[in-house]
Amino acid sequence: MEKGTIAKVSYNGYVGEKLFDTTDEELSKKEGIYNPNITYGPVTIIVGQGMLVPGLDEALLDMEVGEERELELPPEKAFGKRDPSKIKIVPIKEFKMRRINPVVGMPITIDNQVGKIVSINSGRVLVDFNHELAGRTVKYTLKVEDIVEEPEDIVKELIKLYIPRLNIEDITLNISDKEINIYLPERVAMTMEGSPILKKVVANEIMNRLENIEKVSYIEEFINENKKSQEKSND
Repeated sequence: MEKGTIAKVSYNGYVGEKLFDTTDEELSKKEGIYNPNITYGPVTIIVGQGMLVPGLDEALLDMEVGEERELELPPEKAFGKRDPSKIKIVPIKEFKMRRINPVVGMPITIDNQVGKIVSINSGRVLVDFNHELAGRTVKYTLKVEDIVEEPEDIVKELIKLYIPRLNIEDITLNISDKEINIYLPERVAMTMEGSPILKKVVANEIMNRLENIEKVSYIEEFINENKKSQEKSND
């Protein structure tokens, strides 16, 4: 596959024999790592844009639809080597300011950095901002399920990638030779309020991929619910 291809992939990630990540819901339940907040099934990625760990991203460039591989990735191709400089002392007052009671083992986000509390001593909290799998060799099974090529599918997958909080089933598309209209019902329009940058990013991605498209429009639809109710009652 070429860099920039939109593909759907499935994978299972292991440290030793322990599963730590998967797109397979049944396997996650079997191995005791099921998360109800995750949507399982093949994930859509743009090949070569760092949406997966480097070793998987590189492997995809040499894979085809339906192909499955088993890969062993060293730290530099997975979650990176452990960096001692990412282990930092944070004054306990920082936690008090955030109304957080620090506990050893607690995951914490400070200044957009995700870490884990290692120890607490004399008003000082030691936080490790390395990825929890940094320095570890990991194994993956990786499969290319499909490549997204149809214009309507490309638009929908780009919206899902960049604005994942939206339910794509609520959105209607109208694609002509040079223009795409994206219709947003009221509940979707309200969700996207304050997202002009994301709208612009999605529009640019669409026009970059569909070279004949010259214009992308977002059309927000608001319905008079009172009139709609009256029409139903008259029926």
